[in-house]
Amino acid sequence: MKRQSGFSLVSVLIVGAILMALLVLGLKVVPVYAEYFAVKKAFSKVISGTDVAASPTEFRNAFQRFADVDDITSVDRQMIEVTKDNGRASMHVDYRRTVKLYGPVSLLFEFSVDS
Repeated sequence: MKRQSGFSLVSVLIVGAILMALLVLGLKVVPVYAEYFAVKKAFSKVISGTDVAASPTEFRNAFQRFADVDDITSVDRQMIEVTKDNGRASMHVDYRRTVKLYGPVSLLFEFSVDS
């Protein structure tokens, strides 16, 4: 009689636990990057839709309107640096986002967005 090969029940449970942990990690990380790309998109829309002569406060208020619609919570309008150089406006923000995983374990994401 041939010896059977394949996964045992314990192997299936271990592989399932690893896949489940990766799935949970992915479900926690995806919203962080979705918000990052929403911030980048909002910056580009604000820069293209706001007059260069506008004040930094007007740029920040325009960003806040996009942030309210896109549910951006990690970046506040006071965090944004607006600079004007050679007739071109640019915006910059550095921000962090912490995601709790389990107990004392968490992930820290540091983002820097320029327009």
